[in-house]
Amino acid sequence: PNPTRRSSGTRFRPQNFLRKQQLLKAEFRTIRGVKVNFTDVRISAMEDFVGRGDRRLAAVVRRAWELGAGMDSWWESLENAYAAWSQAIDEAGLSWKYRQVESGEWNIFEHQTAALDAPLPWDHIDTGIDKRWLQEDLQRALDSATVPDCSFDGCSHCGVCGLDFGHNVVVPAQVIPAIAGDFKPNTARAQRLRLRFGKQGDLTLISHLDLVRLLDRALRRASLPIAFSGGFHPGPRISPANALPLGMSSEGELVDFDLTEAMKPELFRQRLAAALPEGLVLYEIEAMDPKGPSVTQQLDLAEYVVWIAQDTQQEEATAATPEPAWQTWVERLLASPEVLLEKVTKSGKTQVFNGRDRLQSLELVPPDLLKSEGLAIAEPSPPLSLNLTLGLNPAPSPPVALRYVGSCRNDGTLLRPEQLLQMLEQVSGRSLQLRHAHRRRLILTSD
Repeated sequence: PNPTRRSSGTRFRPQNFLRKQQLLKAEFRTIRGVKVNFTDVRISAMEDFVGRGDRRLAAVVRRAWELGAGMDSWWESLENAYAAWSQAIDEAGLSWKYRQVESGEWNIFEHQTAALDAPLPWDHIDTGIDKRWLQEDLQRALDSATVPDCSFDGCSHCGVCGLDFGHNVVVPAQVIPAIAGDFKPNTARAQRLRLRFGKQGDLTLISHLDLVRLLDRALRRASLPIAFSGGFHPGPRISPANALPLGMSSEGELVDFDLTEAMKPELFRQRLAAALPEGLVLYEIEAMDPKGPSVTQQLDLAEYVVWIAQDTQQEEATAATPEPAWQTWVERLLASPEVLLEKVTKSGKTQVFNGRDRLQSLELVPPDLLKSEGLAIAEPSPPLSLNLTLGLNPAPSPPVALRYVGSCRNDGTLLRPEQLLQMLEQVSGRSLQLRHAHRRRLILTSD
């Protein structure tokens, strides 16, 4: 629920959502060519619980992150994500609150007559919208009343505009100009340039689709002659080799650009770099055969450096456990002919595969060697003050750096850092945490 929307006073009832999902599935089942995706109701209930929480949820978020629920995709690891959040809620002593959300209650004042007047955790934040107006807007929604757009109609007196904005000065809608001819993008391909770049700092927190949009806008700002695809929905010919997971840093990403006219590769790199934000570093560029295989077709392997630590909660529970024997675990994993892993596809099917077949090499990397190679990425960890505020362990297990080379093909044959973590957990019998992952380079079949 958004605190600035009328939904902040509504209830979440999983039973109603299940019933509506079943109705929609039954209706769409008879329509060909339509694919409908549904979010698991358990995850929606969890998001509703987190969205209504107060500062006590800080410990829940921190513990869920420690249990591996960082930037996960629900469809990719639904059971693991749900289990991590459930365990974090239990350890924080908030299970009864979550049970209320599951049963459809939205706060402890549910049985009072003036439930909408009960204080909410975010009421002290002044968004400009009056709480009474939100309650009235909720009632209008329940009455199926249509509220006009105040940008082009009357003012609904929500309180946002105030004196500074002139009490909602209504302006007429702009006239949409008539279409003057059809735009025909240039589909000619005179040159292909392959660029190696990296994502660092805040740019690690943008998704793959946002990265492609960012490159598209940068090409337009730099007035670079990018070629377009054909068909009814032409798009710029930007072909990244492989999607980098959200939150992961990199220095070895590859992308192909098809241009309508040839230009010097270094000039292209300089003009593109001037239009990009800080954190997206362009390392090197080379010209390729426009008719040759694309970088997505040539992709074979990837080299990663991952920071892994033992679970801090497990360390406290098993004080007599010996120190982590990382070198022994690495040798044991490399000597294993088979390590079975499970993955869930987008269709919800569970597949079992041998993760050892996808692991080419694995080694411990000393910190001094990382610095000598120019890789000195700080392993992210909350500050001591945050640990003390949340009542968490201020001295977590120090992570170790591991370098591995694994499969990274676009046919789905991948070895992700979290899958390497699962293999290490199997051979070690310990609960481990993936603190950070960094992709060093992408290896093509021609390399």
